[in-house]
Amino acid sequence: MITIRKIIDRVISGEIRIPAFQRGFVWSPNQVAFLLDSIYKNFPIGTVFLWKTHERLETEKTLGNFTVPEPKKDHPIYYVLDGQQRITSLFSVFQTE
Repeated sequence: MITIRKIIDRVISGEIRIPAFQRGFVWSPNQVAFLLDSIYKNFPIGTVFLWKTHERLETEKTLGNFTVPEPKKDHPIYYVLDGQQRITSLFSVFQTE
């Protein structure tokens, strides 16, 4: 299991990235609030699938309004295959930068 803090840290470091084939962020504020309510009530919020690789894709997306920085050299990259709406929501609510 990965914590919200670890997800945010990995986005800030450039490790978690959004591949270009993912749709854009489409959740409404109500959907984000329901996600936070589920977390508060300790309900399951679904599985996030990440593809771990050392190869960069040619095209990527931003994470909502946040441009993901370049990843550190020789570190793995985690592309979001499922869970982009949840990760983007959590990042936009809890990131401190």
